Amino acid sequence: MADRNRVALFLLILAPCLAAARETPSHTQSAAMADDPVQNTREIVLDERSTGKVFGIRTARNVLTTVELPEDLSGRPACGDCEDGQGPQGDALYRMEVSGQGRYLTIRPNPAARRGRDEDTGTTVLVRMEHATLTLFVDQTERARADTRVVFSYPNRAADSEYLRVERAKIEAEAAAKAETALTARFLRAFAEPHRCETKSARVRIDDIVLEAREMCSFGREVIITFEIENRGSTPLEVGSVVVNKGGENKREYLSQQTVGNDRPSTGVVALHLADGEEVKGPYELTLHESGGKWRVISLGRLEF
Repeated sequence: MADRNRVALFLLILAPCLAAARETPSHTQSAAMADDPVQNTREIVLDERSTGKVFGIRTARNVLTTVELPEDLSGRPACGDCEDGQGPQGDALYRMEVSGQGRYLTIRPNPAARRGRDEDTGTTVLVRMEHATLTLFVDQTERARADTRVVFSYPNRAADSEYLRVERAKIEAEAAAKAETALTARFLRAFAEPHRCETKSARVRIDDIVLEAREMCSFGREVIITFEIENRGSTPLEVGSVVVNKGGENKREYLSQQTVGNDRPSTGVVALHLADGEEVKGPYELTLHESGGKWRVISLGRLEF
């Protein structure tokens, strides 16, 4: 009990000192606050008056400048003294990267730039898009005046984008409804034809991959084969194409998983329309192609009704 009392008394004496330490920033904290990243954002609206204009982009050492474009690039920007930020570091003035599907540029001064060029730190960047071409002049300035984000936009772009989004959604919904109606009609017509289904258990194994046929159905000239892919190895299997020796190009397929791990199998369905003269009975051969790794080919043949 006496020990606990001494500890409590010791903490009581130290409490004001601890509170003062929390409230007073250390030398390291003060330096960090002084070096807080600058947050300078500019928005530039592109219109008829800006055609042919050169736009200045201000950078500074240890500052990353992001340029946001109103549309995707039509090619890599041409820069007079830049290098790709993905490659080995050279001695160009700036490192420039393209990201966001060609909608964003990131520019920063290269700390390993050639010396003796402090009086000439500017370079020109030509940016080509589908509907406009921009000329940027990138130069260095003091940290407080540097751009962290420069946004180029078209007039009324937000309203136009929302209108296009709504119209595109309408078109996609109409197309999906028509496709569903046509698919349903085709499915019902197939049921009007003589049809049958048979359970199958044929399988083949290559390395750690097992391909098994589970069921076959025929609806007139339409044939559907259900199969299962099992991966018993530790490396994921990337499934490429699934080929059947009949039906030509009139084939549709579905896979529950394109990447098959060893946790659960992937269920697949392939449907094909037989040409006149092709025997519905078979035999059929189902071939699976691996799209990576060992690029293996697994074939399961002699499938028939």
